[in-house]
Amino acid sequence: MHFHSSPQTRASQYTNPERPRRTIFSALIVAAALMQIGCEAKQSAAEPDADAQAIVVGAGLAGLSAAVEMARAGVEVLVIDMNSVAGGHTMLAGGVAIVATPLQERLGIEDSAELAYNDWMQWTGDGDAEWTRYYATQSREMIYDWVTAMGVEFVRVAPGHGNSVPRFHFTAGRAMHLVLPIYRTALSMSNVSFKWNLRAEKLIVEEQRVTGVVARDLRSGEIQTLRAANIVLATGGFESDRERVLDNWMPGLPLPDRLLTGAAISATGTGHNMATEAGAALANIDRHYIYINGLVDPRDAEQTHALTAGNENALWVNARGERFTNEAGFDKDILVDLLQQDPASYWMIFDDKARDSFSMRGAAWLNNEMENHPILDNPQAAKQAPSLGELAAMTGLPADALLQSVRRYNDLVDAGDDTDFRRFSAGGSVPPKVDQAPFYAVQMFPMTRKNMGGVAIDRQARVVGDNGEVLPGLYAVGELNGSLGVNGMHGLDGMFLGPAIISGRLAGQSIAAATGPRQFTRAGTAELQSPHSDLPQTSVPADGLRAILDVARDGYWHFQVSHELVLERGYQCGRCHSAQLPFSLPADRASRLAQTELCINCH
Repeated sequence: MHFHSSPQTRASQYTNPERPRRTIFSALIVAAALMQIGCEAKQSAAEPDADAQAIVVGAGLAGLSAAVEMARAGVEVLVIDMNSVAGGHTMLAGGVAIVATPLQERLGIEDSAELAYNDWMQWTGDGDAEWTRYYATQSREMIYDWVTAMGVEFVRVAPGHGNSVPRFHFTAGRAMHLVLPIYRTALSMSNVSFKWNLRAEKLIVEEQRVTGVVARDLRSGEIQTLRAANIVLATGGFESDRERVLDNWMPGLPLPDRLLTGAAISATGTGHNMATEAGAALANIDRHYIYINGLVDPRDAEQTHALTAGNENALWVNARGERFTNEAGFDKDILVDLLQQDPASYWMIFDDKARDSFSMRGAAWLNNEMENHPILDNPQAAKQAPSLGELAAMTGLPADALLQSVRRYNDLVDAGDDTDFRRFSAGGSVPPKVDQAPFYAVQMFPMTRKNMGGVAIDRQARVVGDNGEVLPGLYAVGELNGSLGVNGMHGLDGMFLGPAIISGRLAGQSIAAATGPRQFTRAGTAELQSPHSDLPQTSVPADGLRAILDVARDGYWHFQVSHELVLERGYQCGRCHSAQLPFSLPADRASRLAQTELCINCH
């Protein structure tokens, strides 16, 4: 459904990187948006020199949602992505917050839009009220009904911070099972086409309208100029650009002395750069979801990339060997406590009883098997010692302080009441003591994850310029627009994937309405047949594959990562390759569809 409320922008403040922040009156924005609606002509088909009626930059959840929405209305869509596969950061994400769903009803969970709205506004403090209410009232139809009709199956609902009832919906596995059915739907449409390994670098602006995008083929270096009447930027966030994060740090919070990078490899802010160069405004760019459980990736040569890790049965101590926070508290409160430490890091301390409680994620090579553990049994990533005194020596923590902190913690566990930090209390669940050798210490740091501000948009996901006027032809969806601003200063569980779908669909609806009705057709049988069925299959010996992977090549990131995992896990070629999926890049829809069935081998 369309969002018919006033096309007022989602935030009252817009910033240009070269200008101080200033307030732009919403009346100006409304007038400009209305003028834009009146001036837009119906586009019955792509112009003769156009590559499509709409180009979507980014094949993640938001971009694919926009593509499907437009394609169902008959719009000719071209999707480009810098990777060789679809999914983006969503492939590593978790669940999505949805309100008053059939699954909640079956589980006896009473929920309502009003309850969700009140929960979220109270938690975020300053989340965008209009977008939050829209999300609360429309998430059932805009997300749940829409994706389940494409084959998505939600199997459980979990509680999450900022929610008074469970509304954090999960598929059977990570969000891979949310994005793949949408991608498969797009592949089944003859009016959706894809170009891979293309990195968009610049928007084309002609007569104050965005009319195309300049992209570079990462494998060949070729520059391509692609044109369409509508450009949807779905390029994600900028949290892998630590310098930009630190330059736009959250007001009132100290800068960490060491900040790890925990966002997608593609989250470098390319969409922000292109949009601002074309005249777009930025809103709330100093809002970030900073995780407090970053572990240095031991395989990262620069020691700047983070994995996420946790252990519910550990106590945390700062550089002085002292507890400093409620380890089971809310992330937003722990972050404040963490950033006040000098340095802004801590050590998770636990014993052999709690070894099995340690968990981590953030890389395909990770596993949680306790024998030859890739983290706990790796001296580069964790310290292990037969006594707390020796553990202190290995970590550089003051031995007396560490021993006193553990002794005090164990006394509180015996008493059943954490009077120091209120982690547990009488009558509640009490963690075990830390008293059984060997003892472990894992150092943790704050890490970047998601940005909650971004390119300014109106209520139809159209980009708004620094002058308060809509930029004709340009849309921003997903994390690029800060996930609709619904998270305010504090991230909410499941409130990133949901806004990606909603903003993608709204952009698609807006473009479809401007384009006019066309007949929707599905890809024909002939097109879905694979031309590779008669190709012979061979195997590549491990040393041959190793030699290939040792050569760094632009545009082969996914190939490198997936085949490193093949070597590590000892997979045979036939596990993924067949007559339908040869060793060459899949070139038709059937091969692409078959390829989606293999994602589970790595993810």
